[in-house]
Order: sequence, then C-alpha cells, then structure tokens
Amino acid sequence: MTRTAIVVGAGGDAGRAICLALSGRGFHVVGAARDRARLDAELDGAAAELVEVDLALPDAVARAFEGREAVALIYNAGRIDLATLAETTPEAFEASWRTNTFGAFLAARAFAPAMLARRGGAMVFVGATSSVRGGGRTHAFASAKHALRGLARALAAELGPRGVHVAHVIVDGKIWGARTRRRFPDAREADCLASADVAAAVCALIEQPRSAWTFELDLHTQPHRSV
Repeated sequence: MTRTAIVVGAGGDAGRAICLALSGRGFHVVGAARDRARLDAELDGAAAELVEVDLALPDAVARAFEGREAVALIYNAGRIDLATLAETTPEAFEASWRTNTFGAFLAARAFAPAMLARRGGAMVFVGATSSVRGGGRTHAFASAKHALRGLARALAAELGPRGVHVAHVIVDGKIWGARTRRRFPDAREADCLASADVAAAVCALIEQPRSAWTFELDLHTQPHRSV
C-alpha cells in the first residue's frame, strides 16, 4: 500500500531533508511550495511530485490539493520578518500570519476529512523559538508562530480522539545549511541543528504508536535555552 506524505514548505535545507527522510522510509512524497522552479532546484529529486501553491490563497490551496489523500501532512512553510515595531509594516505583519498560520489552517482543512474517514494519519507543524518566546525584532514572526502553536493544539484536541495524531515541533535554533549561511554569515555549524536530525525527529513523530503520542517536541542544540 502506497503511503503518501505531503510536505508543505518543502524547499530549503530542512524541507529537503524531511522529503529525503520520508522517501527513505517508503513514503510517496509530495513537495509543495509557492515557487515550483525554485523548489525543483532545491529538492533535486528528493520528492516524487512537486506542487506549486500560494498558501495565502484559499482557492489556490483547494485546487492544489483537491482529490489528494495523505497519511502524513508536514507543514514546514515559514516566513521570517525581523524588524522593530516601527519598521514592521501592516502588510508584512499580515503576510507573516498568512504563511505561518493561515496556510497551515488551509492545509489541515484539505487533508483532515480523509484522515478522519480512515481514523488515522498524522499532521506535524514545524514551529520555532518564536513559537513560545518573542524577541525585540520578531513582532510579526512570533505572533504568527504563537498562533500556529495554538492552531496545532486546537487540532490535536479535535482530531486526536478521532485517530489523527497532531504534533508541534519547536525548532529552537538555526538549522545548518545554505539558507542559514546566506542569512547569518557568522553562523557556525557546531551551534546549529543538523537538517537530517530534524527530519528524523519529524519522521519519528509520524510513526509513533497511538498509545504514546507526543504533542510537542522541543529540538535544540546545547546548551539548552529553556523555552
């Protein structure tokens, strides 16, 4: 039986690692992101299928995922806006919410019905340090990631008793890779999480037995920064 996993926000180092890890476990992997050409270049065959979708648009999400069923949904999409309060525009604030939270809501709505009908499946939402602790320049990002965590908790309360495992992952630190090196030139690999290890943790959540489900997993490098 073919098991399909949908990775929304499949680009970048973490997204590619998640796709590779799922593929290695026998999943048929569908990678989704806003820019298909960029996604194709970044994944380089790590996903069996590619889907281009603007997560901020309900109709676009509905069309992209219409008729698809999956045993696992991984929502790894994210938009990071770092600015002071005065520098954060209303447009940027709303755009952050749309990518980090609204898209997750739309994706959950798209795949929940089939999971509920089977009384099985998993949804994993990837958060960040800002899911639980805001910083002086994370007004848009922290607000949206807090909202994502709240959405995940509400989904777990509704869907969990009906057989769907909902989990939230706090990635408390930078993930080592090309994107991090571009965005943070001073970053050191020793201080970052390895993308393959993050992917392995996500896969472990998907494959957990129902008698011992985890809702929230906190991934971090040492020393641990308490969230």
